[in-house]
Amino acid sequence: MTVGNLSVEATASRSHSDLRKVGSHPDYWYPIAWSHELKPGRTFAGHFAGEPIVLVRSVEGDVFALEDRCAHRQVPLSKGTVDGCTVRCCYHGWRYDGSGQCVDVPYLGKGKLPNGVRSYPCFESNGIIFVWPGTAPAADPLAQIGHAAEPGYKSRRFGKIVRCHYTFMHENLMDMNHQFLHRRTTGKVTPRYLARAFSDHVAS
Repeated sequence: MTVGNLSVEATASRSHSDLRKVGSHPDYWYPIAWSHELKPGRTFAGHFAGEPIVLVRSVEGDVFALEDRCAHRQVPLSKGTVDGCTVRCCYHGWRYDGSGQCVDVPYLGKGKLPNGVRSYPCFESNGIIFVWPGTAPAADPLAQIGHAAEPGYKSRRFGKIVRCHYTFMHENLMDMNHQFLHRRTTGKVTPRYLARAFSDHVAS
């Protein structure tokens, strides 16, 4: 089928290849919070693509992530309390472990526990807490910053809310040739020749 000079199939294919039109890609590690924002024995209310996620840090320091709702009355678990390696809802006291399983309801017997909530693969590295919101079995190990543990390594935290699709921010950060825009703050950037690669050889 054609519309004007474009086929519907070609247009649909092009739309599916553009992440701006299909939404965020869930099968990846996404930063949800800075490590310093989640103290031992506390919860943190985070979000990914509009979905509420609660981060929980046990008193021992371990972190896990669940959907931020109690399976009973949908009250945010981030408003609850940390009890050992579990989080307890502030409303009726339902308690969940790191896998999202409901492990205790104060007024029910152990054999009558209801279903739990969704859990997310969670990983803490280099001062950032990451969550994998996609298919859990597909979660691969998070790549490490090689020199982050060295004494001379420095990091800097900053944040700003920008109302745009996240891929625009990625493109902007990776675009190393737009320094013309910042010439009054960073000065003139002059390219310097380093080397040219010829097959397996490099000529400097």
